[in-house]
Amino acid sequence: MHSIECELKSSRAGTVAGCTTYQHGQAVVLLVGIQMLVGTLLPRFRVLQLCSVCVVTGFLMVGTLSGQDAQVETTPASESPTNQGSVEQSGGTTPVVEVTPNGQNAQTVGNAQTVENAEQTAAPQELPEGYQEELDRRIELFRTLRLELEDAITKQREIYIRYANREQHGPQYRRAYAAERNRARIMMVKVYNAALDILRIGFDEEAITYMVTMLQHRHTMGYYDTPTLEGAARLIDGGSKLQYMWEIAARSAIISGQFEMAKNLYDSLPDEDQKEIDLRFEYTLDDLRAEFDVEEKLRQAELEADNLPRVKFKTTQGEFVAELFIDQAPSAVSHFIQLIEDGYYDGKDFYQVIDHLLALAGDPDFSPSDPGVKFLMDEHGRPGARSGMRGSLVMAKVPRENAKEGEPNFFPNSASTQFAILLTPILDAQREQTVFGIIIEGMEAICRLNRVDPHEKKKKGEQEVPPDSIIEATVIRRPDTLPAPG
Repeated sequence: MHSIECELKSSRAGTVAGCTTYQHGQAVVLLVGIQMLVGTLLPRFRVLQLCSVCVVTGFLMVGTLSGQDAQVETTPASESPTNQGSVEQSGGTTPVVEVTPNGQNAQTVGNAQTVENAEQTAAPQELPEGYQEELDRRIELFRTLRLELEDAITKQREIYIRYANREQHGPQYRRAYAAERNRARIMMVKVYNAALDILRIGFDEEAITYMVTMLQHRHTMGYYDTPTLEGAARLIDGGSKLQYMWEIAARSAIISGQFEMAKNLYDSLPDEDQKEIDLRFEYTLDDLRAEFDVEEKLRQAELEADNLPRVKFKTTQGEFVAELFIDQAPSAVSHFIQLIEDGYYDGKDFYQVIDHLLALAGDPDFSPSDPGVKFLMDEHGRPGARSGMRGSLVMAKVPRENAKEGEPNFFPNSASTQFAILLTPILDAQREQTVFGIIIEGMEAICRLNRVDPHEKKKKGEQEVPPDSIIEATVIRRPDTLPAPG
C-alpha cells in the first residue's frame, strides 16, 4: 500500500475556501461534494478573492506522483495552480444546496457553479496508484469506529434508564455508567480523527456530516486544538461559510500557534459579527504571538528535561494532569502540593466556570479572617514569571472592590487556596497573579465543566446547573524536599 498522507501547514496566503483540488500531473480534479455538505451564507462575507476562490487558511490539497509513490500534501494557496488561473468558475448566482449540522437544507447564493457544471469543468482523470484502495480503507475504518461509538452510547443510555427507573441501583451501576460514558468520549475523538483522515485525501458524505456536527459541539464547549483547526480549515477550504466554523478555526489557530492563519481568518470576518473573545484575540494578536513564542521555548526545554512536579486531578468530567513551575513559582507550587497531599481539594467544586475565561476551584466561602489561613507572597514579579496561556494554573487572589483605573485589581500577597485554570490565553493574568503550572493532559475535561457563575443573576424560572467537582487530587511526581511556602 502506498503512503497517501498530508500535513498541517500554514501558508503566506492562508487557506483556500471554496474548492479543494487534487492534482495529478496537469489534471485538476474538483472535490465539489464538500460544497454540497457544509456552509450557510456568512452575513457580509468579506474575503480575499483570487480567481473566484476565497483565500484564507492554506489547506489546499494537492497530490503529486513520483515514480510508484503516491503522496498528498498541503500546498500554500499562493503557490497552487488554482490561484494561477487553472480553474475557472462561472460568475453567475447559481444556488448551491448545502447541509447544516442538524441535517436541514440551507441555500447559499453567490459566485458559485452547480455541482454538475463543476464536474464537467474538471472531470476526474487517472489517480495515483493505491489512492482508491487507501481511501476505501480509511472510510471502512471510520464506519467501524462509528459503530463502536454508537454501541457505547446505546449502552450508556440503557444503564442510565435502568438506574433512573430504579431497576438497577447501587454504586456498581454508577461506575458502569461512568465507564461507558468515558468509552463514548474516547470513541468520539477516534471517530473524529478517522473522519479527518478521510478528508486529507478524499471525500465521504458520512464523514463530513459527522465532522460538521462534532465541530459545532467543540465550538460550544470551547474545545480548541490542532485537529480541530485542521478539520475546520479543511471544511472552509471545501466551501463552508458557517460562521462558527470560521470562529473555531481562528481560535484553534491561536491556541496552536498558527497566528498568520488566525489573522487571515479574522480579516475575513466583519468586526460587527465577531464575538468578544474573537475581538480580544484579533486586537492582541501580536502580543499573543510574542507570549506564545517565549512560552513555547520554555515548554520545549521543560519537556526535554522531564523533571517538573506533576499532579493529577480526577473530576466529575474526567481527569487532567498538570506540570508545576517550581523554578518560577516555588512558594505557590510547594503550597499547592501540600494542599493536595492533605486532601484539601478532594470534593471541592469548580464553583465558577466562565466561557473563554477561567474555571475557578477551591473554597468559595474562604475568608481572609478564617483561623489558620496561610497567604502566599506574590511571585508574578520574579524573573522568568510565566505567561497566562490556555490551560495555565493561576493562584487566585482577593479582589479589590471598586478599584479605580490604574489601581491593582487584587490585594497584594492575598493568594491562598483557590486556583483558576485559564480556558484561553489571557495576557493580563501574569501582571497581578502567579502562574504556577499548566495542564499537559486532559484539557478536554476542563472544556466539559458546567458553566456556572454564582455572581450572575438568575432569570425567573431558570434552571440552576450544579457545579462539577474534584473527586480526588494526587501528586504524581515531586522533589524530595519542597521549598518553604512564603
